[in-house]
Amino acid sequence: MPGTRPVAVGEARSGRDDVDAAVVHDDEEGVWLVLAPRTPPASTRLAAETEAVRLLAGVLPFDVPRPRADVELGDGVRAVVFPAPRGRPIDLTRLAASPAVCRSVGRTVAALHDVTTAVVERAGVRVLDAAEVRRRRLDDLDQGASTGRVPPVLLQRWEEVLDDTTLWDFSPTVVHGDLVAERLVVTGEEVTAVLDWADVHVGDPAQDLAWLAVGAEPETVDLVMESYGASRHGHVDEELLARAVLHGEMALVRWLLHGVRAGDTAVQDDACSMLEQLAGWVEAEAEARRLDQERATTESDADADADAGDADDPDDPDDPDDPDGASDPDDADDNGGDPDVANVANGTDGADDADDRLDADDPDDADVEAGAQDETGAQDETDAAGPDAQTTTHGATTDDAEGGVPAVDAGDDPAGRSGTADATARGQSRAPVDEPARSPQPPG
Repeated sequence: MPGTRPVAVGEARSGRDDVDAAVVHDDEEGVWLVLAPRTPPASTRLAAETEAVRLLAGVLPFDVPRPRADVELGDGVRAVVFPAPRGRPIDLTRLAASPAVCRSVGRTVAALHDVTTAVVERAGVRVLDAAEVRRRRLDDLDQGASTGRVPPVLLQRWEEVLDDTTLWDFSPTVVHGDLVAERLVVTGEEVTAVLDWADVHVGDPAQDLAWLAVGAEPETVDLVMESYGASRHGHVDEELLARAVLHGEMALVRWLLHGVRAGDTAVQDDACSMLEQLAGWVEAEAEARRLDQERATTESDADADADAGDADDPDDPDDPDDPDGASDPDDADDNGGDPDVANVANGTDGADDADDRLDADDPDDADVEAGAQDETGAQDETDAAGPDAQTTTHGATTDDAEGGVPAVDAGDDPAGRSGTADATARGQSRAPVDEPARSPQPPG
């Protein structure tokens, strides 16, 4: 670019198989990301994404990577240069400690979902209605089942949600498409930028909340969703979180399918490991609920038996209808004139001692730690020039204390392990698909 003198260049990951990337540092401490498509079709897709981001930049209250320059590489392929926004990426493991940031995340996602869909439709991005979104998840389910490597308990769990058509009555919105904590850049306690718009489209708003629903603590989900619901101008459907959990869990299936298509056994094994851990969590949660129900039934039966015993005791001295009770003056005479004999209890109520009743395990103990995969997943492969800059598909961040944002791929056909899959691996599902009420529904 005119007036810019590069002083360091490093390799970066673009998050796509058909786009090369590099991070460039200039002599004024600026950091730039250069994306270079390898083929004309890849260049066309990058141009559409760039146009969508440019249109969004004019209506969003936060920063997005705006192309600063492009250059012809020949054969209809153009490289694009983006500046890196300042700030630090959100750390999901620390998000619960900052309620202000949680609320800012809710406002940020709400602002994106309130954008008129026509804004990005002009850029030629994908437009998916509710039926198409559901069909794609059903295809993922069928293809995952065909591999024989998805645990049956997960197939059944997802099929039940997909068969519930009431969950799929929603209005499509503009969605980021691969939103995870690392894509959100904060300055202080406010989200100031959102990165990596390679999968921006019109579709299910729940997709942008999948990382939160499967990876964050319940208190964090509550704060974000409360802010999201209060900030949305449009309608927030009641099944939003239930679909978000589904999208988050099924990201593992898409990761498996990517490994199958690529013939990459390491990816397949990684996906299967995470699927097995998720299945273990689901089974443990189901067992905990069963024990809770069994305990509740046992206590209810014991209380009913105790009440029945009190009502039917023929020797109850306080029962006015008891013909043999102490209130009958003839009882004393029938017992040798000793009135105390009439007050002797003839039995017990038969209720079990409360300490002997079944005690269910704490369901929180059922959470499965996803130790099979390092928390950063495939992100560790990002190699940026300089210790304070890493890059993403569509931007790099610079922050002396935190470093940059690692790149993770996304979309319905990921070229790498998706950020949502990583979030699922770290936290498994915090809210069961069939029990969205564990995380309160957003207002509105």
